[in-house]
Amino acid sequence: MAVPEEIRTRLSRWCTASIPHSERAHRQIGYTIHGDEVTIVDRRPPIYPEQDMAWTSTPLAQLRQSDPEQGLWSLYRPGPDGPGSWQREGQAGDDPFVLLDSVTH
Repeated sequence: MAVPEEIRTRLSRWCTASIPHSERAHRQIGYTIHGDEVTIVDRRPPIYPEQDMAWTSTPLAQLRQSDPEQGLWSLYRPGPDGPGSWQREGQAGDDPFVLLDSVTH
């Protein structure tokens, strides 16, 4: 099941609000969506911008629709087994933004 448009809109606002305006040239919070998984990433500019490199993205958290029929979401954090591993945190909830509060706070 795809991520609802309402959630996508709220994600954009949440990401923007997560970083103070004065820090946005040096750090951004963004997200990517693959199916029903939303990965929250910390984006940083290249160390050597003269090399015309892209910003780096470090995964911070992942939201997954654990029960789409009931509208439940689960929060995952990067796991100890390296890139691509994830560990579930806490209980599922119906508001993914309540779960995300633990990411930046």
